[in-house]
Order: sequence, then structure tokens, then C-alpha cells
Amino acid sequence: MNHLSRAICTVSVLIIFSLISCTPKDAQDMRTQELSSPVEEGTRTIIDMAGREVTIPIHINKVYATHSIGTLFVYTLSPDLVAGWNMELSQAEKRFFAEKYHDLPILGRWKGTGSSTSEQLVLTAPDIIINMGDLTETYIEESDTIQKLLNIPVIMVDGSITNQDKAYDFMGTIVNLEERAKLLGDYSRNVINRIQSRTKLITDSEKIPVYYGTGFDGLETIPKGTINTEILNLVGGENIADPGMEKNIRRMQVSMEQLIKWDPPVIILSTTSSHNEQLLGEILGSDAWQEIQAVKFNKIYTIPYGPYDWFSQPPTLLRIIGMQWLGNLLYPDIHAINIEQEVKTFFKLFFSIELDNLQIKTLLNVPEHFELLIGNI
Repeated sequence: MNHLSRAICTVSVLIIFSLISCTPKDAQDMRTQELSSPVEEGTRTIIDMAGREVTIPIHINKVYATHSIGTLFVYTLSPDLVAGWNMELSQAEKRFFAEKYHDLPILGRWKGTGSSTSEQLVLTAPDIIINMGDLTETYIEESDTIQKLLNIPVIMVDGSITNQDKAYDFMGTIVNLEERAKLLGDYSRNVINRIQSRTKLITDSEKIPVYYGTGFDGLETIPKGTINTEILNLVGGENIADPGMEKNIRRMQVSMEQLIKWDPPVIILSTTSSHNEQLLGEILGSDAWQEIQAVKFNKIYTIPYGPYDWFSQPPTLLRIIGMQWLGNLLYPDIHAINIEQEVKTFFKLFFSIELDNLQIKTLLNVPEHFELLIGNI
């Protein structure tokens, strides 16, 4: 055997031994590298948060989100990435976004092929689409459908508030903004950890029943067990609206008789429209509502709004500050916090907005003084 043959044999043996000694973790690392490597020039393949393989551009300049949950999320990472709004911003909402982004295209929510949304999307040409929220089979099928129809990569992102830090970490790698994503993710995780550790101190007998009222008459609610009410459970409250065996109900109408029977000690009202200021007055002046202990003892509160509702509608990243407000409201001793300072910190970090003390106090008393707030930001 000549020297060349011996060299070939030696190299072959080394390769074989290296493959034999490869651990499962090494194999997983090789798998990850394979998915991260370019499939075709200028692209890479990733695994999204629903476990789907998606081939995306390496460089991403525009992102469309199927609804405002994802759009707000992308904005906090980098406003320059937002391809367009899902609906036109109100004057109140504009106060929370930098002026240069007020006139972005109105792309709507995803409503399927043939809608104006799909036509506008094609014209706007986003590099990727994100579908943020529940990672259920229904939404996985929706994401696959959008991708096939528009031939634009669709990435699914977990919208659960308890996984917000993971969502930021994930999206940071997608849009090459890991440092910014870590900053927002770390804040989110620290808040969740603090809330969860303090909520453990609340016994079942100490949990406060709460009615969450929405709709134009306050007689619509979202029952327990959905993403829309998860922060109530996180802070130790008890959603008084229980759908029983039908766990897939997202909204339910409530009769006045049922509400009186529940007799919640605390009511929180949604602030999804300007009607809520009028609604609060109607409730306080209603003989029927006066039979409920929350109204009787002035334990009825309006959820802060800015730029959207902090509790549920829609269930955005604002719930991170919303849960701090709600926990402090229900259990001021257990969830003790300087909520005004926390609001200041939150909006500076996530929206690059400096709120003064008057603006913060006004924001926390929405909607009674809301006009004062939006005129001063």
C-alpha cells in the first residue's frame, strides 16, 4: 500500500469514528444548522413557534401581521419593519406612535383570498407575514393557507403573555434584532416571574371573583380559559364567568338576572370605544346594576387604554403593563408596586415615549380624563 492509499484509509477511519461518537445533542445541532443554512441564495429555513418549517429571506425589511397583536409586537422591535396598519389609527392611538409612521398603508386584518387585504398585501410586498396568537391547528391551517395563496412566508408566533419573552427571542433572530429583542424579552420575563411568585401567596379562599364587562351595555363577557382573560388568572383573580363544559366559547352574552345572581365584588370594564365613558355613567345610575355589590361599594373600574386596551381587546403585549395594573388594583399588598413609575418605565422601553406624571395619572384613570391624555402626549 503506497503513502496516498494509507492517507486515504486513515482519513476514512477518522470520519467513521467521528460519526459513531456523535451524540443526540450533536445530531440536533447538525439539524439546526441544516435548517438555518441557505436553501437558495438569500434565504434560510427556520422552525417557527408552531413547529412549522418556513423558508424566509435572510434580510427582512417589511413585515405584515395578520392582526394588531402582531403589528404592535413588530412595532416595539422596530417601527421601520411595519409594512402597514391593520386599521386606521385613531387620533388617540396616534399619540403613542412616532409621527413618521402614522400614514403607513392600511392593510386590514387577514380575511382570506379575494378581499382587499390580499390585494393590498401583494402591492405592499412584505418579506414575511406573521400570524401571532394561539398555536392551534385552526391557526396553523390558516397560516398554511395564507402562505400558499400569496406565496409569502408566514411565520407563527406564540401570543401567550407567559411566553412573550420567548416570542421576542424568536422574532429577534428572524429580523436580526437580537439585542433589542433581549431587552424587551427580559423585561417581560421579569414581570411574569414577579407576578407568578406573588400570586402563589394568594390562597383559593382569598381569590377575588371578577366580572369582565364589555360590549355597549356591559352585558357581554369573555369566559375563563381563553387567551383573552389569562392575565386575570395570573394575578390571582377569579373570572366569575364560567362556561362550564363548553370550553371553546370566546364570548358570551350575560343577562342582567345572571349578573345579579353572580353578584361580583369587582367589575372591570373594557375600553374598546368612547361609549365606555357613557356606559360607566349609565351603570352607576342604573337601579338594576345597583343591586350588584361591585357597584354598590364602588368597586367598578375601567381598564386603561393606550394605545389599545391593556386587558384583552386585542390581547397584545400591553397586557404586561395591564397585569401589573390589575394585580395592584386587586391585591395592593401582595402585588405592591409603584404603578405610575412602572407605566413610565414600560412606555419608555417599549414605545420610546416619555410620559410625565400628569399624563400617567390620566392614563390610569381612562376614560374619564382620556382627552387630557391624548392632548398632552
